[in-house]
Amino acid sequence: MKKYIIIILCSIISIISSLTYSENVFLTDSKNLIGILLTLLGLCFTSFSFISTSINDILKKSNKGNDKKLRVKLNKLLDSIQKDILLILYATIILIVFNTIYYLDFPLLKNPINVDFGLLEISSLKIFILNFIISFIFCLSIYSLYDLVKASFILLRKCY
Repeated sequence: MKKYIIIILCSIISIISSLTYSENVFLTDSKNLIGILLTLLGLCFTSFSFISTSINDILKKSNKGNDKKLRVKLNKLLDSIQKDILLILYATIILIVFNTIYYLDFPLLKNPINVDFGLLEISSLKIFILNFIISFIFCLSIYSLYDLVKASFILLRKCY
């Protein structure tokens, strides 16, 4: 249920940011977002080494009886951290690809301009779709960063 709520919230934020006509909207500026995600990726690798040493410390301090349950929990936490880091890596790669597509003009593909739905008008369908994908991917990677920070705090609590 939590994943669905996150996906719905990311979709709503992405639609709102894609409907803006300004080029200065942060969530649709793929050039800056790529640099931010690469920085986050470096921080994630650094934090992963911190987290793995914390896990080793926890396992050394644990009692023999609770060792199996604790190992299962810590392995689950490590898997979650690994998935979050890979999500940020894949998000960076996808943003680089979509940034390239953003500036390409494909022959024989017509870009509908000024699409009017009554309530709202989309100036360019191609730019709307690309902006939606870019902002959606960035929102998901921000959530995975939140998940990484949350896991780090959980480990810190157990370690000390």
